[in-house]
Amino acid sequence: MKLLQTLLLLVLALCRLEAGGLANLKVEGHSIVAEVALSPAEQMNGLMNRESLELNHGMLFVFPQPKKASFWMHNTSIPLDLAFLDADGVILEILPLVPFEEARVVSKSDQVAFALEVNRDWFSSRGLKPGLKVKGLPKS
Repeated sequence: MKLLQTLLLLVLALCRLEAGGLANLKVEGHSIVAEVALSPAEQMNGLMNRESLELNHGMLFVFPQPKKASFWMHNTSIPLDLAFLDADGVILEILPLVPFEEARVVSKSDQVAFALEVNRDWFSSRGLKPGLKVKGLPKS
């Protein structure tokens, strides 16, 4: 049974890698390995139905054009922080996301090109705030 679970996790991980891949991001010298969600299906699924998120890992949502973005925590049990980024990778705002919260969190800006979800307090524990730039972003 343990072997079957391990194989299933490996297959799921490979599927995720093929879909959007991984991005190695940096903010003021702090690294994040982010799964890249490109397609609407990947973005809708996001981090749902997971029990945890590794330290210094996250999910990067890449939008085809800058827009006003909204997120919710349907079937998501991990406390997260969400950073909205512009096309240059500048953090516009950082918002906490509450596990299983169905109400949408909407960006103030209509210039959101990327959104980055990480474990809760990842930004604040490193003194990272809006106005800083995230490096290593894929082309949107």
